Amino acid sequence: MLNSMLLKIILFPLYLIYVLIINLRNFLYSAGYLKSRKLDKLVVSVGNITAGGTGKTPFTIMLSELIINEFGLKPCILSRGYKRDKEGEIRVVDENCSFIKCGDEPVLIKQRLKEKACVIVGKNRYESAKKHAEQCQCQVFILDDGYQHRKLARDIDICLIDCSNPFGNGKIIPYGILREPVYELKRADIIVLTRAKYAKNITLLRRSIEEINKKALIFEANLEISHFYQPIKDRIIALEDMQEKTVISFSAIGNPLSFKADLITAGLNVVKSFSFKDHVVPSSEKLEKLNAVANELKVDYIVATEKDWVKLREEKVLEIFGEKLTICISNMLLGKEKDFLKYLEGRLNDKGNS
Repeated sequence: MLNSMLLKIILFPLYLIYVLIINLRNFLYSAGYLKSRKLDKLVVSVGNITAGGTGKTPFTIMLSELIINEFGLKPCILSRGYKRDKEGEIRVVDENCSFIKCGDEPVLIKQRLKEKACVIVGKNRYESAKKHAEQCQCQVFILDDGYQHRKLARDIDICLIDCSNPFGNGKIIPYGILREPVYELKRADIIVLTRAKYAKNITLLRRSIEEINKKALIFEANLEISHFYQPIKDRIIALEDMQEKTVISFSAIGNPLSFKADLITAGLNVVKSFSFKDHVVPSSEKLEKLNAVANELKVDYIVATEKDWVKLREEKVLEIFGEKLTICISNMLLGKEKDFLKYLEGRLNDKGNS
């Protein structure tokens, strides 16, 4: 979000043009003047209308696991692979793929789901599916970060809203955090209120959403810590064994404050936290400085996110942090899961996937 008044004034004409383009594009798609390309299997889009982290990656993992475990189907996750080299290149992700080539989030998804799901990265999600779907033997497509990717038609449009900061100041980038106006929630079939436990007034939020979209099903979800992983010893640390431990947290994710809040809520004593820009790998100098602070404060552990470990495992981070480094493993938990599954089953039956 812009802070400089002079910069705001300079960019205002560009902002108006950007808003005009967004609204015109959405109108052309909704009116049918621009056509979305269709795939022959169910397509579920997971996205949001704000910049920053709303929990799309953990939700995509959870959704994939439900499709696998409840319906016995193999999902294919179609992702752009943001911030990777050669974003136009289509690539099937494997567990050992470098985040530089495949993107940190697609690699994390693949590491979690393993051979039970296929993950494909490519800027053109339709071409990605057509090129590799048969090879991957996919039965359901999940469009990752797809709410604005209207080039590909979807059967279910899921929009995530972060309850800790639903719409920011209500303005579009760069004056706020919105990717498009709030009223575009009207396109969603399902709206998921993530980080529901941090909502100031979830009833009021629900009402404001229902005024925009009366047809959408609304669910609540929370990211809950499962356990911790200590890389240098390749061992699991139970959550209860980390409670009351003094730690420093650091992350390069869309919503670093929520990570710190989750650790505190889980009972860890977070004495200091560091955050870096989303998808960025902190330099060795910054990590050395962080480690020096940890030594000075005599903390028990330095805690990073699972997404950060995807990047850090390719660096010499263990030489810096040693035994102090632990990775926080979290899972998305969905309220009223049976209702969600019932809706999903109905759409699968409509498409002939089940």
